[in-house]
Amino acid sequence: MAKAPLPVELRGATLSFGPKVILDGMDLAVRPGAKLSLLGENSSGKSSILKVMVGLVRPESGQALLFGRDPRKVSRQELDRLRRRVGMQFQSGAMFDSMTVTENLLLAGIERSRGRPGADVSAKGILGLLERVGLGHAAKLRPSELSGGMRKRAALARALIAEPELALFDEPTAGLDPVTASLIINLLRELSEKREAAMILATSDVDVARRFSPDLILIKKGRVAARGTVADLLASPDPYVSNYLSRFKRVDRALNAGD
Repeated sequence: MAKAPLPVELRGATLSFGPKVILDGMDLAVRPGAKLSLLGENSSGKSSILKVMVGLVRPESGQALLFGRDPRKVSRQELDRLRRRVGMQFQSGAMFDSMTVTENLLLAGIERSRGRPGADVSAKGILGLLERVGLGHAAKLRPSELSGGMRKRAALARALIAEPELALFDEPTAGLDPVTASLIINLLRELSEKREAAMILATSDVDVARRFSPDLILIKKGRVAARGTVADLLASPDPYVSNYLSRFKRVDRALNAGD
């Protein structure tokens, strides 16, 4: 029986924008069903790395394989089929302001579910998903009528509407107050536990990363600086890793003190 291709695999991938290095020969494999957090400083290129993974941005050298295929070497029709297997929450939300939340989800669901059985893009299915993310009451509102936290939840629902095999979340808690951010991450954890999809969450927040998944990847100048659990990263001899994780140590002490 043939082994299923990996949802994402980077092989020596390189990418730079002028002097800024995004990928410096990065190797990374994401197995089916895996849940992992991609950690990095603000403006470290995490968003661009996610876009490389799904073929929206092409590496300059090396490979970025999506379900075992190189987006640079397939037809447009095949690339569309590959992308229908993916759900992505962009930082901006990427929703149409002229449409209601329901219409946004319906459009995304119809497009991504073409030729893929199992996704429920009926009005009932969409409302059910919106209720699960706490937006059942906002189904007929437009994105401009939503608060920041509500827009984030709507974008999460949009990313998951067609039951993707790979789901990517780009800074889902950025710019939110601590209470709303906590609600978002709890929601993501709940949704991830009920889905077999591989999921990658990009964030600069150590606490958000470790709450989403015990499998953390810390990137530094386009390379994987460390990978493992929080304990693994805390034990790293690399000064950069220990310095980055120092913010987690402060959070951890506060939690242990009952603050």
